[in-house]
Amino acid sequence: MPNKAYEIDLEQERIFVDQRWMGRVDLTSLLTQRLASMDYNVAHLSAAVEQLDHAIKSAESFSVRLPADVAAQLKDTAGRLGIPVGSVLREAVVSYLVGAALSKLA
Repeated sequence: MPNKAYEIDLEQERIFVDQRWMGRVDLTSLLTQRLASMDYNVAHLSAAVEQLDHAIKSAESFSVRLPADVAAQLKDTAGRLGIPVGSVLREAVVSYLVGAALSKLA
């Protein structure tokens, strides 16, 4: 069975698994509890740990300077959406790159 791709929050270094957000410590604790209780159904938790570790290790950071008014709009948008500024920037970059790729096809 192929590994499931889990949603990852790079800002908080968490992964969405078993209907909740968990960090490395949470995942390790849950794995330990399950194994201690002889519940060996942990393959998906192990895969989640691997995916989280890989995402964190392979992520790259960039610095960007924005005019004050654009920065204020960015912060306001992130606040209204209830997500980190980095998430808004990631979505904007992906959207831009998809648009650029589509324009090459036209």
